[in-house]
Amino acid sequence: MSKHHSLWEKLNERQQATLTAIYRADQSAEADQKQAWYRGSTRVPAAVWRNLPYYFEPTSHETLLHRLLRKANVVDPGLGSTLRVLEGHNLIQCNYYQSELMSIKLTPTGRAVARGFLGADSPKKRGKGQLTGLQWSALVTAYQAGTEGIDSGASLGQYAGFSWQWTWLRLLDYHGTDNGLVKEVGYWKNSLHFYKLVITEAGIEFYRQQWEQYRALYPDINAPKPD
Repeated sequence: MSKHHSLWEKLNERQQATLTAIYRADQSAEADQKQAWYRGSTRVPAAVWRNLPYYFEPTSHETLLHRLLRKANVVDPGLGSTLRVLEGHNLIQCNYYQSELMSIKLTPTGRAVARGFLGADSPKKRGKGQLTGLQWSALVTAYQAGTEGIDSGASLGQYAGFSWQWTWLRLLDYHGTDNGLVKEVGYWKNSLHFYKLVITEAGIEFYRQQWEQYRALYPDINAPKPD
C-alpha cells in the first residue's frame, strides 16, 4: 500500500468528502489560470491562486470553495475539527483572521492523495474511453440533476465546481455519441441569458450501462444506482 493510499484510508467519510471538495476547487483554480495564460494574461504565482478563498461577505457571491464544501454537507459546526484532522496529516493549510476561516490551500501531499483516489491520473494509464474519477463524478452530478440541469452560477463554465476544460469538455465531446454525454443549454431568466448543463439521453444510457463498472473503479464516489 502506497503512503498516499494509507493516508486516504486513515480518513473517515466526512474527511474524505472535505478533501475531495477542496481538491475540486484547487483544480478549478488551476484550469482558470491555464486558460488565462493561454489568453495572454500575466501569470499569477501559484502561491497566490492556490490559496482558495473560503470566506465571503453575506452581500457578495459565495466562493467556489464554500459552495463545494456546502454541497458536500460539511459546512457545519464540525467543519473546524475536520479541517484540523486534514491539517494534521499535512493535506491542507488553513488561513485564519481573528478566528475566522479565510482560505484553504491544498498541499502537494493533499493533491496527490485526492488525485490518486479520484482517478485523475495520466490519460495513458486509463483504458480508451474511460472517464477519470472527476469526469465520472461530474456525470454523476449531471445524472442527479436530471432535466433541471446544472447552472454555472457566478463562475462561468465551472459547473458544479468541475473544470470546463478538463472535465466537462470531455463529456460534451465524448466519442461514439452524436450529442455527447451532456449538453449546454441556454435559457432566459429575468431578461438575462444564462446557461446550464443537462445530461443527454446518451449520457443517461451510458450511466445506466456503465454504473457497475465505475462503481467498482471509483468506490469512493457516491453514485446512486440508476433507475
